[in-house]
Parts: sequence; structure tokens; C-alpha cells
Amino acid sequence: MSQSSRLLEGLNPQQSEAVCQTEGPVLVLAGAGSGKTRVITRRIAYLIAQGLADPASILALTFTNKAAGEMRERIAELVGRETASHIVLSTFHSFCLRVLRAECEHIGYRKNFTVSSEGDTRTIVRRMLGDIADVKESFSPDIVLERIGMVKSGRVNLDAPPPADGNGDSGTEVKYGKWLPSFYEQYQSALRASNTMDFDDLLLLTLTLWRDHPRILAKYQKKFLYVMVDEYQDTNRIQYDLLAALVGAHRNLCVVGDDDQSIYAWRGAGIENILDFEREFKEARVIRLEQNYRSTTTILDAANSVIVNNRHRRPKKLWSDLGKGRSLDWIVTGDDEHEAKTVVSWLRHILTKANASFGDFALLYRSNLQSRAFEIAFRQAGVPYEVFGGQDLFERSEVRDVVAYLRTIANPRDEAAFLRVVNVPRRGIGDATLHEVHELCRAESLTLGKGLSAALERGLGSPQAESGIREFLGILTEYRRRFRDCGGKLAETLLTLLERIGYREEIARTSKSPEQAELRWTNVEAVVTAMVEYERSEKAPTLSAFLDRSSLDTSDFKGRGRERRQDAVSLMTIHSAKGLEFPFVFIMGVEEGLLPHDKSMDDASIEEERRLFYVALTRGKRHVSLFEALSRVRHGRERMTVTSRFVKEIPDGLLNRNILAAREMVEAKVAPPKPKSKRPGARRARR
Repeated sequence: MSQSSRLLEGLNPQQSEAVCQTEGPVLVLAGAGSGKTRVITRRIAYLIAQGLADPASILALTFTNKAAGEMRERIAELVGRETASHIVLSTFHSFCLRVLRAECEHIGYRKNFTVSSEGDTRTIVRRMLGDIADVKESFSPDIVLERIGMVKSGRVNLDAPPPADGNGDSGTEVKYGKWLPSFYEQYQSALRASNTMDFDDLLLLTLTLWRDHPRILAKYQKKFLYVMVDEYQDTNRIQYDLLAALVGAHRNLCVVGDDDQSIYAWRGAGIENILDFEREFKEARVIRLEQNYRSTTTILDAANSVIVNNRHRRPKKLWSDLGKGRSLDWIVTGDDEHEAKTVVSWLRHILTKANASFGDFALLYRSNLQSRAFEIAFRQAGVPYEVFGGQDLFERSEVRDVVAYLRTIANPRDEAAFLRVVNVPRRGIGDATLHEVHELCRAESLTLGKGLSAALERGLGSPQAESGIREFLGILTEYRRRFRDCGGKLAETLLTLLERIGYREEIARTSKSPEQAELRWTNVEAVVTAMVEYERSEKAPTLSAFLDRSSLDTSDFKGRGRERRQDAVSLMTIHSAKGLEFPFVFIMGVEEGLLPHDKSMDDASIEEERRLFYVALTRGKRHVSLFEALSRVRHGRERMTVTSRFVKEIPDGLLNRNILAAREMVEAKVAPPKPKSKRPGARRARR
């Protein structure tokens, strides 16, 4: 049997068709659990086995570095690790960063540019708002950043007329809309001056580069003759434009996705990219993968019965040969506390009946705020659990300090990073001195480092500030040399830097307790650990490349510094659960106002909320339980709830409903109060 034939073994007819359709535009509509990763990896291996493509001419794009890494491992098993190493498998942002590292000088950037984190871009906006003299109103840096991101992802057109005057929400739109062109120009100017890009710039500036320099685009078109995209339903307009430009010469674009799992409109994803694929690529072949290899028939029937109510979708119906399975349990509880206690007892019941383990369970909810009651109940009951989707370790203060030092060493123009650490630990460089230096830099077009040197020459600042400036500039000079000459021993050099600045002592000084100080230092060690692992994975490790990796994939830092429980219930939002699967899934808060969320009540948003519920249902492999509370505390007040419209879209024959105990509890809670006593002297007696 030939290698090509072996690659088709075990595939169903539709999967085989997707693998063998190698030329021209192809849309693979891959329903939940339908084996899309198998199709993508087999298709790449098939291209190589058939001699159609050199490995280096294949580009596969996805949305997380984890997904790209898993894909690479699977391909290595099929074609060998050496061959797989030549295939470009990455996220959109990593690919664009690679392009910009090689070509950025054509658009006015130095090659040692850095990529700003969310916290650093917020710092830039705060300073920008303070520097714009005409701004007399109060603006939220987060909203300004959100609007700038909408411009960069193609959702807002800066050239459109400003919105008309209005009140309420429309008044907010008017306020920000009028100032947005000025804010955008100032923000981009600040980034460029500091030789820095934000996350959105990686896509936008690559597109600008290709549009303004056709010869460079032609080079990449010639290099990548076969392009594949995973999770295509999550792409935005800029990503579509990048793909259209890249495949314009040969049209060999294969995209894999599911419009029914498009749940990131709030991040700029455009479902129209997958709905309108044939309009943009008229010769496209469309292949549907509808056989599900994950869930029972009952779960899929429930999911199908919900999602069919969306008008803007491609018709498809998931099916499975894994058996009927148990009906979904719809458990109605009294209130938040009763819900949490019921979850514990129901989970223990399934543990016993199904011979399951804690790691088989996931609690999915619409908002992170919902997790608190379950955490309390699990702690009290001794149930091990893990919460996903909380604060990223990479955004913790001490980790940001360490990375800011590294960024300042790598890119002297990175103003946000420079300002973060210029007085960390304290060196006597106060705000007054920094303000003078900032004015000097602005007046004479200096970097902050050169501005500090000029301040020393001109005697600006106090003797203490002068001493601190000399110390800080000396550290930067010393460690630029050390990192350049360390022979790839980055982690070792970082440890000497932390010792040189006395950062562990600084953590001890600024922590509330020795325990907190130890935890914070553990977070710092996570950066060192990530750097060690990066060194092991690269033949020629560099500080800039490490910063690129850490800025694009903060999963390098997630979960470090503590042991992860292997047998624990997973608590996470439905958004965080996408791409995962669990034998037993509990969907919490199936009520109007929570799922669907009360901020998502227009037609388009309701359809996305329905897709979110569909995603939650299809995470379940053996059984799904739905939990509703008849009363719930929201915004500080207890309110009666209404069953989610999505539950009502599931046929009764697929549901087991249990409401009796909950109704009795709520009826007692909302019973009319007993009349107050009318007897004489009652008021006086209570006093």
C-alpha cells in the first residue's frame, strides 16, 4: 500500500474528499467533534506524499500556539520530524511577526521593535490622553483602546463621518467617535516613536507592507503555494484580506471551520467570512463533515434542535453512531446557594453511578462571576477543582516588571517598558524628574534613555535622582552587553539581573506578608522557567525572539509556579471551553439574562449567544446537565428568573426535568410577609 493510500485509512468519505481535494479554494464545514484536525494534518501529509508540495511551501494557520504545536506533532508522526520542521505552522500573529521581523524596515520600523502587552498599551493611552492639550473631557483608556482595536480589525472606518449628537449610549458613541481620529493618530505616533507595535498592528502592518510593496507580496506568494486555515469562522476582515492577498496568484486556499461555533464577534471575528466564502472564491468546493466522533445521539439531537433556530447559518446536522445515551438532565434549583449545593450532590451521584473521576467533569458558565458560589461549595465539600480563565500570570505586576526590564534592554525606544521600571526598585527618580525628562524628550525628539543622559549633563533633578539615573542607565548598558554576549544563556543572565537590582528584596518589601512575597517570587521564577524551556527549544536563542514568543503566547506562563491537579473538576466560561471535551458537562445558569446574556438581546447577538449554548452542549461526550435557579442575586438584588429560551428549544423528549424541591423553596422565600401586630403598646415594647 502506498503512503498516499495509508493516509486515507480510517477516514469517512467526506474526510477523504477533503484530504484529496488539493487544488483551488476549498471550504471544509467541520461540525463539532467531526475530526477536523485529522483532516488538516492528513491533507498536509497527502500534499507531501503525492509530491505536490515541498514542505516549506505549505503554510497552516490557526489561532493558538497550543493548537499549532499539537498539529505539528501529529504531522511529524505522519511524515517524520525532519520533514515536519520545514512546514510553517503558526498563528496568524506569529506568522505576521515573522514577516515583519524580516521586512519591517520597508515601513519605517527598526528590526528590534517590541510588541506591547495589553497593560503597556493602556499605559501609552493614559500618557497620550494627558499630553493632548485639547482634551478637556474624561475618557476611559480601556474604551479608547477598544475603539482603536475596532479600527484596526476593520470594524470601524476612520474616514466615516462622526456620529450625530445623541444621549445615553449614543451620546457615548458621539463623544468617543468625534475624538477617535485624533486618538488613533496620536496612539500610532507614540507606538512608532517607541519602535513598538501592538497586537493588532502585527496583522495591519503586514497587510500595509504587502499592499505598498507588491514585490515583497510576490515573494511570499511564490514561497507559500498551499495555504490552510483552521477555525476559519474566527477570522476577521483584516485576516481575510491577508489571506486573499497571499493566495491571489494560485488560489490554493483550504479553510476549515464551523459557522455554528462562531462565538468571538466581540473580539472582531466576522462570521460573514465563512458564510460568504463562495462569493469571494467563486470556484470553491464545499465539503461538509457532519459525523460526530465525540457525543451521544441525544446530546447532538439537543444541539441540532437549538442551532437550527439561527437564520444566518449553513445547513448541517451532526450525527453519531456512539449510541443514544441518557437524556439531558434539567435541574431547577431555588437560588445561587441551593444551585451550588445541588451541583455538589449531583456530581457525587454521577461519580458513583458512572464510575467516573473528578477530572471527567466541567462546569461551564457565561460569566466568570458565576464561579464564586461553586468554589465555596466545592471547598466546603472537599471536591477538588481548577478554575480556568482567571488573571493570566503574564499580567501579574511582578511578571510585568521582569518582562519590562527585558523589553527595555532589547529595545531602548520602548517607552512604556522604560517608564515601568525606571524607578523599580526605588531609586529616587520621582514623577517631577520624569516629567522634566519627558518634556525634554518631546522638545528635542530624544528617546527616554538619551533624555535621562541629557538631564544628567544639565543638572536636572535632585542629587538622589541623579544617583538613581546613573544607576539605572548603567544597569541597562551592562545588561545589553551581557545579553548580547551570553552565548544563549538567557535565563542565567536574567537571574544575575534580578540579583543585581535586588528584585527579590523589593518583592519582600512591597508584599503584605511573607506568604504573599513567596508566591510573587514564584511567579517571577515562572519567567525564568519559560526562558529555560525556550532555550532548550531553539538552536540560537535570543532575547528578542524570547520576547516575541512570550508576547504572542502567554500560555508559556499560565499555570506555572503551582502544581496543577490532575483529578479535579474544571470550572470555566463557555468561551474558554471551546475546543475542549469532557465526559460530563454541567451548563450553569440557563436563564434569560445570563444565557443569553442581558447585554446581547439584538438579533445578531442572540444568534451568537445561541451558538455559545450550542458550543457548551457539544463539549459533552456522555452526558449534559442543565442548571437553572428560580431566583438569583444579580447586581446586589435578588430577582426571580425566567428559563432560557434556548432550553425551551430542546424537545421535551430529550430532557429529564426536576423542579419540585426548588419550587417549594422559592415559594417559601417569596411568601407574603405575616401582618404586623396591631395590639396597643406593640411599638413601645419593641423599643
